[in-house]
Amino acid sequence: MKNRTKLLLTTILALFLLAPLMVQVDALQMGPGNPQGPPTDPGKIPDHEIGPNGTVWIKTDIITIMANGEFPSFHFWYTADDNGANAKFMLSYNAIVEFEDANGDLAFQSNETLNFAPLAAYEWILQTGEITDGEITTEVWLKYTKSGTRADGPLAGVEPAMDGPGSVHEYEDVSIQIWAHIYLEDYYGAVTDSNGVKANYTIAGGSELKMDIMIGNFPFSTETSSVALQTLLKENGAAGDMNQNQHRYMTRERTRNMTGDSSNVSPNMTQSESMFMNRVENHTQKVDFTNTETGTVEGFFSWVDKAIITLPGEESEVVDVTVSYVPTMNGLALYLAYPNFDNGTLLHDPSIGLIEDSAPLTTTDFLPSLYLIAGIGAVAIAIVGIAFIRRK
Repeated sequence: MKNRTKLLLTTILALFLLAPLMVQVDALQMGPGNPQGPPTDPGKIPDHEIGPNGTVWIKTDIITIMANGEFPSFHFWYTADDNGANAKFMLSYNAIVEFEDANGDLAFQSNETLNFAPLAAYEWILQTGEITDGEITTEVWLKYTKSGTRADGPLAGVEPAMDGPGSVHEYEDVSIQIWAHIYLEDYYGAVTDSNGVKANYTIAGGSELKMDIMIGNFPFSTETSSVALQTLLKENGAAGDMNQNQHRYMTRERTRNMTGDSSNVSPNMTQSESMFMNRVENHTQKVDFTNTETGTVEGFFSWVDKAIITLPGEESEVVDVTVSYVPTMNGLALYLAYPNFDNGTLLHDPSIGLIEDSAPLTTTDFLPSLYLIAGIGAVAIAIVGIAFIRRK
């Protein structure tokens, strides 16, 4: 009889201790005002702020973005990943280049350069804001606008991937704006001119930052020259070399897939830019960051292979965007090349983002399962205890 009493008391005590866990499971499943499931996660609403040094922060439950207040540069990482401790990526816009397409491939190669200017040689105005529908934020945006030449010269620590000081004053009046948007829901866009839609694309809500790049008043030196934006894509740019080369970049192209990282580039090696061969099945091209340990894609830089040129007094025209790239000691340099738009303006749509399904797990991800297991365990203990007592 004493043994039965002890077992019964033990069972009751287990139920008492585990009851709060069972209540928490129920609360997660039946939140107030949402009887069909958990309450809406406020973390899914894009949030933004400007830091004391002018840095802009944008955050969703998937991605955190830090935009440099000095020149166009973005760090981005998974929000669940403790300030990017495991994976932090960076995209910067480093230079604007005029080139003469000597080999006829429409892409930029270094030996075709006519003039260039490092973008860190200019002042930049960085703004942020949001779009709302009623009381719900549906979009958060930030905008870089090029201003005058910096009085103190190019920013220290910014690596121009081209030799020489460049033609800073010659490009002082060029207008450049990078207007970036992150949406709560998936965004469906189109590149359209007077002849209709020439390309469609989709921006993933909450995990991808879509940019509208606008360039105008560019002083082309010839009627046949082209212009390119030099970008630099690399891993862990904000945290030094702690996790450098944990990820490899992968280009997925029409007839080949290339992979590599900056670890195997010799400082004495002379390399020429390779032309990115657009895939034909869609108009969105991409370079991926792939985790070397798991083989999963986590971050990416993508672009639409079409842009819009508008000339004065003429209708807009959709043109091809050609991209070339080269690995450097500092990352992967990519050149977004556009045809001549003398006296006109250009609009193009690249983006950065993270793959939501590759986000790291956190402690809170396991809590609902643990609560459920605990509840089931409590019930099982009670059933076993009662059965044992009845057998006695």
